[in-house]
Amino acid sequence: MKAVAPALALGLAVSACSSKADDSSGGGVGADGVKTGAGVTKDSITLAALVPLSGPIGGLGQDGVAGVKLYFDKVNADGGVCDRTIAIEARDNKYNSQETMTQYTGLSGDVAAVANLSPGTDAITLESRLKKDGLAVMAGSYDPLLLAVHQAFMPGTPYDVEAVNGISHLVDEGTLAKGDTIGVIAYPNGIGEAVTKGVDGAAEHFGLKVEHTKIDSTATDATAQVNTLKRAGAKVIVMGTAGGPTVSAASVAAASGYDVTILATNLLSQGDVQGAAKEAIVDHVLLTSNSAPFSSDAPAVQELLAAWEKQADGRPITAPVAAGYLMAGVLHKALQQACDDGDLTPQSITDSMAKVGKIETDGLGVDLDYSTPGAAPSLASFILKPDPAAEGGAVIVTGPEESDAAAAYAESQGYVK
Repeated sequence: MKAVAPALALGLAVSACSSKADDSSGGGVGADGVKTGAGVTKDSITLAALVPLSGPIGGLGQDGVAGVKLYFDKVNADGGVCDRTIAIEARDNKYNSQETMTQYTGLSGDVAAVANLSPGTDAITLESRLKKDGLAVMAGSYDPLLLAVHQAFMPGTPYDVEAVNGISHLVDEGTLAKGDTIGVIAYPNGIGEAVTKGVDGAAEHFGLKVEHTKIDSTATDATAQVNTLKRAGAKVIVMGTAGGPTVSAASVAAASGYDVTILATNLLSQGDVQGAAKEAIVDHVLLTSNSAPFSSDAPAVQELLAAWEKQADGRPITAPVAAGYLMAGVLHKALQQACDDGDLTPQSITDSMAKVGKIETDGLGVDLDYSTPGAAPSLASFILKPDPAAEGGAVIVTGPEESDAAAAYAESQGYVK
């Protein structure tokens, strides 16, 4: 799912950088026989959201919290969890790891879990604290490094496995064959490092050659990289970047008459797909995704769209809204399991993630399974095609599906336990 223009105001009754509530934390065993801990009282369960709420991407963080709140509004209307209302305490981490640590320190004793952490890789920085506090974190990232943090739960398939699924699709469709060259344009670390690993694994599996190029994480112009890969004869370019370089790569390919497929994880906005480069994007780009586009007729997608429209006052829905909504749904499963077990302490909620079993998202995203700590919760991906006329700017080509190549790669990386 991709973002349209992000909203600039949260517009929901969620506290941002607020003071601690006087009675935000519980402890002991309640009258209902349920053991309680941080963030749980006889009436409420408080969850944290640590996201950017200010600055250039503050609107995206606000939308992520709005998605969490939208989901739990529905839960509260149905009676909450364990006869307790779910409350969200949102804090602005300014997209800065040190600020995340500062805000976490102020919140950790007053919340039962973290419903949305962005950037999700900040869970790696927080790992020792999370172990000590027992807090579960829904991490807004698909970086495979998160699999080593057993308190952090990524809501989908790791970036590198996504890349393998995408390449497998292109082989199946005849775009790639043994001996062909694929190019990579990737950041030096993060998503770039993960995608590069996935491409190398897929190339070995399918007998492909790889030409690697790097791009700075602050750069958006991919002209030099595309020209290098054109000279190398790459039939496919795989992007390990955000959306900006993907738009640039498509534009350069179109302008130079380069007949190439550009494979990217779905970080394009609807504005990108409907903008000046729309023809180049439609002609050249294929997307992998952990989430269905808003054009999907899946029941969960339609339910989300209807719920958002009812309370959004005309604001467009965005990808972070959907991500927050999905992560809230996953955490809700763990909260309910912990309630059924009679233990709503943070560690019990974390442990409940492994007890829930397969989590079906009803088409909102890939199905998830956190039964085995350290294992990837999914190896499946959607394949999407940009479409300026479609809701959200993309349509489903196929999936979500797990390729044989992805299964083999995941086993080689220890993602299958």
